[in-house]
Amino acid sequence: MRAILTIAAATLALAACSGKKDEGPTQREQIGQTWKYEGGESGRPRLAYIGSQNAVQTMTAPDTFSVLLLQPLKEGGADVTVKLVGAPFTCDLSDCRITATTDDGKTHEWKGRMATTDDGIAIPPSQGAYEAIRDAKRVKVNLIVDGKEKVAPFTFEVSGLNLKG
Repeated sequence: MRAILTIAAATLALAACSGKKDEGPTQREQIGQTWKYEGGESGRPRLAYIGSQNAVQTMTAPDTFSVLLLQPLKEGGADVTVKLVGAPFTCDLSDCRITATTDDGKTHEWKGRMATTDDGIAIPPSQGAYEAIRDAKRVKVNLIVDGKEKVAPFTFEVSGLNLKG
């Protein structure tokens, strides 16, 4: 009996030492695939963001995903930023654009500039990205991953957006 207890204790000790530490939720899990909001206090408009339903494997990460970030403007509308998490965002600085398809089958081309964090494209209100997202249930955004060789579609379930709070 004593030998069995010793073996059991040694097995538990080895499992504890070799086991992976619980590092908490991944960034993808933290962002999630439903709208999340920040701000909105003291008259500030609230920021909204949502992660893509899918992820793709790239040279830099097995689970590269995309995020839509909406920053409402006081005069109405919103700035939209499309980010790529896990792989470097690729964009021709002289012609920074992406294509998106909404659930009504319409294809949209949005032009913008590289985000200040160099991980996405900031799309100005004049491009109509906010209106397309606001009026859709689902949006598929095509982004270049792994340099200029691979285009990956990222799907967002965008229904339920509420910037007013």
